[in-house]
Amino acid sequence: MPNNLLNLCRFIAELNPANIPLYVMEQAKLVLLDTLGVMLAGSKTKEAGRTSRQFSVNFKKHQGVTCPGKSEASDPLNAALINGIAGSTLEYEEGNSRAMGHPAIQIVPAAVAASESLGQSGTNLLAGLIGGYEVACRVSRAASIRKGLHPTGTWGVIGAALAVGILHRRGPEELFEIANIAASYAFSPYIKNSFVGQNVACTFAGLVNYLGHLSNTFFECGIKADPASFQMTFAKFVSDEFNPDILDEKLGTPYAIAENYFKPYPTCRFTHPALEALRSILNDHHIEPRDVKTITVTSFQAAVHAGADTPSNVEALRFSVPYLIATMLLRGDIKLATLSDDLLQDPQLAELAAKVELVFSAEYEQSRPENNPAKVTIGLKDGTSFSHEIINCLGDPGNPIPKKNICDKFMSLAAPVIGQNRSGDFLNRVMKIEHENDIRPLMALLRPNST
Repeated sequence: MPNNLLNLCRFIAELNPANIPLYVMEQAKLVLLDTLGVMLAGSKTKEAGRTSRQFSVNFKKHQGVTCPGKSEASDPLNAALINGIAGSTLEYEEGNSRAMGHPAIQIVPAAVAASESLGQSGTNLLAGLIGGYEVACRVSRAASIRKGLHPTGTWGVIGAALAVGILHRRGPEELFEIANIAASYAFSPYIKNSFVGQNVACTFAGLVNYLGHLSNTFFECGIKADPASFQMTFAKFVSDEFNPDILDEKLGTPYAIAENYFKPYPTCRFTHPALEALRSILNDHHIEPRDVKTITVTSFQAAVHAGADTPSNVEALRFSVPYLIATMLLRGDIKLATLSDDLLQDPQLAELAAKVELVFSAEYEQSRPENNPAKVTIGLKDGTSFSHEIINCLGDPGNPIPKKNICDKFMSLAAPVIGQNRSGDFLNRVMKIEHENDIRPLMALLRPNST
């Protein structure tokens, strides 16, 4: 096998936080904060709660590691699983368009669990996150994941495993071995589960974090994999094509984590451009839903595909462009509280959604992943029409969400779970996480009723 993977392992093994550009470290703080906020909010869903109870182990509060939103501690492996599931239940996690997926939620739970169990510093945690994120994105970009596979479950396990490996301060050859072990656990989840609201999809990230952490445990136990395991997995098993040169091409220029996006809405990212375009129209014009005659959404292939079926539950609605457009027209915005179980019982929702026509644009498709465009046109019964086009979707590198908004999002997610004061303290300390010599007291703030 070419040395591309070993070169990538060497790069992340030698990451020195002092030499990582400041803007990259600052972005990593925001990625960590945003992901933990989504995990906190997700911890209160019934799926995450039941999972936590099934895997709970009785630890004293000063032992074990944190499951954000839970008072009890857990062992690192189960915490990685539980927290990965919690962070995937609300479709609110960050992502990376060039990687075509959600790296952080596949890495942060394992990295935080390892950091906490090792008593690592905040700076080391950021280095592990940055390195694991880099690996995950490069493997994704090098691979052309087979149609029908959910990307969460394939390349993320390598990122999680090597993030944990960095935190254990393993050398390049050791990381190479761990990558091959982890590649043996890349699985093949069916992507349609997400689009139709089947919540097995929220377990994929949990399994990735668990398996990434477990790969390090197995390595310590002397378990080995064939050195060609990584190559075979991504060149033959889960991918149609694989370009290994991408793994070590222009390392650090730029860092993948600096090219991420944050979500302003708790819905599939492919729906966001259309929602942003509609929001712009509604900001300028008052539109009564009863006056709407036609709604045309022009966008790229994945966005147009996100609307083929009538959603059977709120989870499926998060992936439906027509129903989300209808929701914004009826409710004025898309927030967690907006997407309640009673929403689908509103007869106006289906009536409005039926008026949405989805139109594919080859021009928009060709501009991806650098841009995520959409155009929305609202035609009223009196003949008036309003139109707005979005080229760079809010949250993309070309149209970033302000830092304050990301912090506000964290507070809105965290405060209902752990309280306003603890949330504010955690936020302030994460923004200065380089001063945390041991992250355990910081993470303890995410446990309700913990001292």
